[in-house]
Amino acid sequence: MAMVDRRSLATGVLALLVVAGSGVIAGQAPAGQAPGGAAGQAPAGPGATGQPAGAPGRGAGGAGGGQGRGGAGGGGGRGGGRAAAYTPPAGSKELKDVLYNWAWHMGMLRSGAESELIKTLEYLGDSGTMQVNGQPCAITKYRYSINYQLPGYRNQITCTRANGQPYSIVENFSGDYAWDDDIPGAELVAGKGKSTPNPEAYRERVIRLWASPQGALKAAIAAAAGLPVAESFGQNPATLLDRQAAAGVKGTTTLTWQGEKAILTFPIPGLPGVTATATLDNYLAERVVVKNGTNTMEFVYSDYGDFNNPLFKIEALMPGTIVERKNGTAVRTVKSKVTEVGQVYVVVPVPDSVQKAGPAKK
Repeated sequence: MAMVDRRSLATGVLALLVVAGSGVIAGQAPAGQAPGGAAGQAPAGPGATGQPAGAPGRGAGGAGGGQGRGGAGGGGGRGGGRAAAYTPPAGSKELKDVLYNWAWHMGMLRSGAESELIKTLEYLGDSGTMQVNGQPCAITKYRYSINYQLPGYRNQITCTRANGQPYSIVENFSGDYAWDDDIPGAELVAGKGKSTPNPEAYRERVIRLWASPQGALKAAIAAAAGLPVAESFGQNPATLLDRQAAAGVKGTTTLTWQGEKAILTFPIPGLPGVTATATLDNYLAERVVVKNGTNTMEFVYSDYGDFNNPLFKIEALMPGTIVERKNGTAVRTVKSKVTEVGQVYVVVPVPDSVQKAGPAKK
């Protein structure tokens, strides 16, 4: 099926979901969204094609009768013939264009204004290996429920040790707190489950969020705009950076090139002195390396694809394989199974016992 046909189908499905679930999906669209744009509208990402900026369907000569992406010829973009908010010059190596293309290729630009509107992610991996007390454990479930705005996440993990014994944990962080649960939502209902404060894991969990495929992009855009992530969210990356530059704001994201690969360096939100460096291949992150004091965490991403439900393919990409290394040693390898980027409702409330134990030190 042609790219424009896939987008039209996805837009139609999402429009029905927005109407049916307006109390959740439409209600999560931020103020300032372009009129007529739905929070769940299909993204302008390239799907499995991985096409670069200027490829057919996006730049001149693509679908839309040569009018460019979403041009007057119609059909070339997800705006139904409405002109796109911004089209980077082909081959541009400017920071704002690299960030825009990164978001576009990930499928994270939505609405007629092509704002970066991915607020939450539901991610399910079902195989791989992780280290538990220095020993390998075969993953059978790895379910992330992420909210990028609060920020916070809940990660439900089950795996089997080499001796056949099962292991399970729910890793949480929210705001200034990190803790572990024996069941999802432990202690939120009196007498149900046990929560254990784990402030020592706080920094690593924050890093996992902002070095993730979607989180790294959000952190890089926010730093480039000189804004907290919560304030840069919900805007077109190119127009946001233009507005900040006109106001004299200097961001902290830097860009260099290694051949045709863009190298972006930016701070990890909320952790002073912690810096990430993302290497992009065809505008998708293949590697994010984070310096955290004397420790180095490295995240390697490959086999990008649309892992959303087969009936809900919307060209929002995630890596099929995620490898995490700490100081050169692989500690987690996860294979992706299903993702959901349709703005699911994710909250990570902090149990009373964890709050009483105090926030983590940053």
